Amino acid sequence: MRRRREKMELTGDEEQIVSFRLGKETFAVKVAQVREIGKVQDITHIPKMPDYVEGVMNLRGQITTVIDLKKRFGIVSEAGAERTAQSRIIVAEIGDHQLGIIVDSVEDVMRVPRNSISPVPKTLSTGVQSSFLQGICKLQNKLIMLLDLGKMISDEGEMNMVMNASKTERAEA
Repeated sequence: MRRRREKMELTGDEEQIVSFRLGKETFAVKVAQVREIGKVQDITHIPKMPDYVEGVMNLRGQITTVIDLKKRFGIVSEAGAERTAQSRIIVAEIGDHQLGIIVDSVEDVMRVPRNSISPVPKTLSTGVQSSFLQGICKLQNKLIMLLDLGKMISDEGEMNMVMNASKTERAEA
């Protein structure tokens, strides 16, 4: 078994992902897009932003836009299950931009065989949320939805508004 794993690492037959929870569901993003993972810090609200944009935060001197992924996906929280001590911000690189993503908890950093990632089923392809999916990772006892962070913001105008929230905050300061 060990030799097979070594061969997979050498040939690039694996994808490294970070899995996290949103409500009862497990999602993941590619490690290559993740800059860091941290605790939820002070977030400054920016007016006139979409409801899922929490605001901006100062991350090592760089103003970073922060979104709540549960709000973005319309996932309803269980009663009393808003932010907890397990809530985290995943700081991701999307093109030339940095984006903080609030999740309920980070589960694991893992390597999965690329052949375990299936395309999104056509029956899901008509929903808005399914456009955010890059694929579905089939593991032994669960399915993990692999997100395409570049498609999380639905159109170019919305993307510019969200990603430029940090510039708005600097101009007002």
